[in-house]
Amino acid sequence: MRNIGIVGLGLMGGSIAKTLRKSKKVNKIIAFDCEEKTLKKAFDDKVIDDYSTNINEKFEDLDIVFICTPVSFIGDYIKKLSKYIKKDCIITDIGSTKSTIVKMFEDNKSDLLFVGGHPMVGSEKIGYENSKDFLFENAYYIITKSINTDQCTLDKLNEIVLELKAIPIIIDIDKHDFITAAISHVPHVIASALVNMVEVLDDKEEYMRTLAAGGFKDITRIASASPIMWQNICIENKQEILKVLNKLSEIIYDFSDSLTKNENAEIINFFLKAKEYRDSFKNISSIYNVAYDFMVEIEDKPGIIADVATILSNNHINIKNIEVINNREHVEGTLKILVENQEAKNISIEVLMQNGYRTF
Repeated sequence: MRNIGIVGLGLMGGSIAKTLRKSKKVNKIIAFDCEEKTLKKAFDDKVIDDYSTNINEKFEDLDIVFICTPVSFIGDYIKKLSKYIKKDCIITDIGSTKSTIVKMFEDNKSDLLFVGGHPMVGSEKIGYENSKDFLFENAYYIITKSINTDQCTLDKLNEIVLELKAIPIIIDIDKHDFITAAISHVPHVIASALVNMVEVLDDKEEYMRTLAAGGFKDITRIASASPIMWQNICIENKQEILKVLNKLSEIIYDFSDSLTKNENAEIINFFLKAKEYRDSFKNISSIYNVAYDFMVEIEDKPGIIADVATILSNNHINIKNIEVINNREHVEGTLKILVENQEAKNISIEVLMQNGYRTF
């Protein structure tokens, strides 16, 4: 049984607390936050066992502490925790950059047990009120290791990550920031740039804003996330983000040049390479492929979603998530359905097709 500490009870910290509250491997959960009303809400919800608005002796008897604050504050909280935690307590974080924290440990020659963490999940919504006890389910959870990280410490953190229903992936800490710059940070920059572009190009009738409902809305959803958090991330991971942006600029320039010169072969190759590589994502080894989802085309009429759900329920299929995808270009109305395993997915597709639905 583990005693867990959480520093920062927002969306991520709250979701960790709510998920681990259901675990039989967790004894007690102690939380810190600057907002006492948030702590009281979590305590009243029986999500946490105790709380404090200061880092103090309440953190003395913990096995693992999750620091769930903006990246720029993580170092300060590690220093505060070091005065109280026991020698074998593991400190971990959920920050999307690691270089600053690693440098702090190297400069201070600290003997604290720190193992970086980074759940590859989130939401444009923020705060404890939006936290969920299933937020990490089937999400990749990066655990970063350095030459000083021993296997026992990794195993303990790995065990708790599995209790979050996430998929732990261990990555060398020196590779982490470049990887996340490419697959997480720069995509957020691009999403925000696209939204800013439409605002600048739109006219007083705001047709662009009105019509930006399908694919554009999907690919720019993350632009609604916290601006302060993303400013923080970009400053912390500046060098890696700039490397990726420079490469992106090269790709955009080459495409623009091909378009200017009407180089049809280069233009089609640009889209073909992207399609082939993107399509390969769904063929990643089954050890990681745990998102058993599929699409169902539906008509826009009353009761259609209930009909789909009833068909699946009658065949003992547990729907883990269902999403209505509105105003999609080039396709009919669509439901995205997530089920719990490959067998359930196969049965779902079969019975829905038997009832006249098209799935893909």
